Amino acid sequence: MEKHPTIELLESLNTAVIYALESLTCLAIFYLIYHFLLRKERSFHYNRGFLLVALVLSFSFPLMNFNYDPSRTHDVLNSIHQVGNGVSDEPIIEAQKAYSYTITAKSQRPFLLWWEILLMVYVAGVLIKSLQLFGHIRSIKEIIWYKRHNTRYKENYFLVKTDGTQPTFAFFSYLFWDNTLQLNEYEENQILSHEKAHIREGHSYDVIFIELLKSIFWFNPLLYLYKGLLEEAHEYAADRAVAKESGASEYTNVLVRIVFQKMGLDLASHFNKNKLLKRVNMLKKERQVNWLKLFVPIPAAALLFFIFSFEPLLLDNQITVGEMKQEVTMSNPQLNASPVGGIQDWNQFLEENIQYPEAALNANIEGEVQISFTVNKRGKLEGLYFDKALGYNTERAIIQALERSSLWNPAVANGERIDSRITLPISFKKS
Repeated sequence: MEKHPTIELLESLNTAVIYALESLTCLAIFYLIYHFLLRKERSFHYNRGFLLVALVLSFSFPLMNFNYDPSRTHDVLNSIHQVGNGVSDEPIIEAQKAYSYTITAKSQRPFLLWWEILLMVYVAGVLIKSLQLFGHIRSIKEIIWYKRHNTRYKENYFLVKTDGTQPTFAFFSYLFWDNTLQLNEYEENQILSHEKAHIREGHSYDVIFIELLKSIFWFNPLLYLYKGLLEEAHEYAADRAVAKESGASEYTNVLVRIVFQKMGLDLASHFNKNKLLKRVNMLKKERQVNWLKLFVPIPAAALLFFIFSFEPLLLDNQITVGEMKQEVTMSNPQLNASPVGGIQDWNQFLEENIQYPEAALNANIEGEVQISFTVNKRGKLEGLYFDKALGYNTERAIIQALERSSLWNPAVANGERIDSRITLPISFKKS
């Protein structure tokens, strides 16, 4: 059955919502692992890598699709997969119902449907976040342009003197230096070393990456937490790089003496961006690597990969819709009742959308279900009755498919619409 563009759009929207929920679940699990196991560890580069990989995997796993044979998989894993994938068992947005409202009540159709509002809000959010990101990058480019005469190339980076108009910060290969600060030569070297560590380790790439994710998935609250965690790992790594050269105690004294005021350049790496006390405590902690904690994310990632990237291999169980019989309330009808789009497409829709119930599969149930229903004068189905039933949730599966099916054209006699009774056999056969 050829689908109306509106139904295709709604089904795509349903897929997008499920994808957002699955990626949010992955992000949440990785966040809990990081918060309880890794955040207080001094393996700063590992922490940074973990956060970046967690972001990539969380948005990649739900996009992957691999099949596996449940009969060859342990029952525990099958149960975990079923529970973890429960969000996509039923459609969140029932496209047929949403569309049927618009075609049966055009005169009462509201100015905007709820899903249209949802789309408009999402697109508006993407535009706003994208413009904000563009504005931040442009503001930094303007600083570079206006201060081009105070820019010097040194040791694989550009030193830009801001003359007090901006704080000291690093952005890609540019080190913006507030040359109006009253600092001695030792303090200047410490701060410069800190910012050069940001440049050398490419921390700006991480920030831009997560900002791009925030522009697309602006509604995801965990992305804002991840950005803070990444910046925290950046600061710790830069602090340790300087402390290796000058000593932790000397560098700690510099941190305590110098207080910088943040000035809203969120894309930049500031010397004093994170809380000073936490940074000092990290410098004082002894570096002891807990290898067990570092290995925990590996099986966790493998389990999430199995849950969100694998689908059980479905057997070719056959659902067949038989020949329809029709009885009308008046003799000699001019037109019999028929589905919108034709009986052949309607039968095909049922065969594709009736799910062979798991209870019937486990019990090796096969056979025929015979249903009857009335197509009323408005083309809606009512008075559903099972003349012959199989049980084991087969009737429920048929009802769920019928609820998502299209409307009917009612029967017509003497120029008037009339009710008609439809009898339809549906057979279930295991492969």
